[in-house]
Amino acid sequence: MARPGRRRGGVRIAPARPSGRHRRQRYVSVLGALVWFAISYGVAIGGYLLLNASASRLLSPALFGYFVVAMTTATVVGQLGLMGVHRAGLREAAKLAEGDDEGLLLLRRGVRAVLVLALPVASVVSGGVAFVLADEYDTETRWLIALGMALMVMLGGQQKLWANYLRGFGDIRFASLLEGRSGGALVASLQALGLFAVLQWWPDAGLGVALVVVAAGFALPVLGAARRVTRRWRHVRPRGHVFADFGLVLRRDWRFATNQVAAYLNATVEIWIAGLVLSSIDTSLYSSAQRLALLLSVPLTSIQVVFAPVCARMLARGEVRTLERLLRTGGTLAAVLTAVAWVPMLVAPGPLLDVVYGAGFDGAATVLFLLTVGSIANVMSGLCGTALTMSHHEGAVAAVQVVACVIRIGLGVAAAAIWGLDGLGAAAAIMTVAMYFTMWRLAKTRLGLRTEPTLRPRLGIVRRTLS
Repeated sequence: MARPGRRRGGVRIAPARPSGRHRRQRYVSVLGALVWFAISYGVAIGGYLLLNASASRLLSPALFGYFVVAMTTATVVGQLGLMGVHRAGLREAAKLAEGDDEGLLLLRRGVRAVLVLALPVASVVSGGVAFVLADEYDTETRWLIALGMALMVMLGGQQKLWANYLRGFGDIRFASLLEGRSGGALVASLQALGLFAVLQWWPDAGLGVALVVVAAGFALPVLGAARRVTRRWRHVRPRGHVFADFGLVLRRDWRFATNQVAAYLNATVEIWIAGLVLSSIDTSLYSSAQRLALLLSVPLTSIQVVFAPVCARMLARGEVRTLERLLRTGGTLAAVLTAVAWVPMLVAPGPLLDVVYGAGFDGAATVLFLLTVGSIANVMSGLCGTALTMSHHEGAVAAVQVVACVIRIGLGVAAAAIWGLDGLGAAAAIMTVAMYFTMWRLAKTRLGLRTEPTLRPRLGIVRRTLS
């Protein structure tokens, strides 16, 4: 390691301040982190439901599907712009030793490559493409759609970046406020309130205004998170050209990038297929069912987020058997909570859709049931994906995700063209079950870990383990 104040490889490392607040990691128990995250995620879900309810009523079934297409597209492009730096950063920050300025410098170089180069390019390109594709709208609306897309890519990407780094550094509470549906409790609340206000006072605002309002909801939480992270490494200053940092990230994190993009595509690509093959009404119906079915994955997603840094540290120490008990206990908690949420979707899917989205959406009842089957398969596989990515097997997960995505696209297009809306839902359910079964098998064979729920959960281990 270079001596403080000395230049090494074009990088100057200033003297560290061990007593500074930015050097302190604050760990709590996994149970404490779960409780805090659950509270935050509950607020995020409320915001998520209000956001979608307001959007569906503001845009009607004719345009709501295209609103969801725009939001999901912005998320995928933002994942591309992040280049996997956020997930790799979470893993490395969780293992970072006190006083490791070289490690901090590598983390900062990756973030610089994303913020200065990758995300800005991705946002400009996405805005330009959105402007070209929105040729059926008037000029003002086209500019608003382009602006909304560009801002969602830029700010949505930064939200994921800072949330992962905060959790890796042990800033559990603030990280929890930035994680979850629609960007976490802070972002989802601002987006939902903004769109609800538009619905009340400007009911004919249209698609362009809705996208800009959603994008603006990211701004303040992103600024606050950026300040909390950057003060931890402000004493290490990367030098040299940003293209060198870009090359470093490309070589180091491409598997994480592939994994993240493919994972999100597997969750949402059928929405795009519906937009291409089906009518605008059917696209809205499929989008409404898909957005509601995603709520079944909320408990597991919550636990994955909390367990990821724990998993990285325990695997690094070789505590495989203890980790297995922890992962299976977490999977059991997720399964119990998911089962409770599944009941109304099974008993009254049509009325539930109409309550959330308004009149005209009960036609997605069959699709909602089919998509929940895929969500249940995700939950029953447990935290296999987290275990694989935190153990440097992210390449294997990426391979599974990419192959599944390619098959999913071909199968989905054929099913939608032949059997319509319900056929697309059935194809999505089949592929989701197959994909999560494969990842569960990978965790068992490569890591020797079983991740499925258990009838004998060890709740004590959740209280004793530090997050």
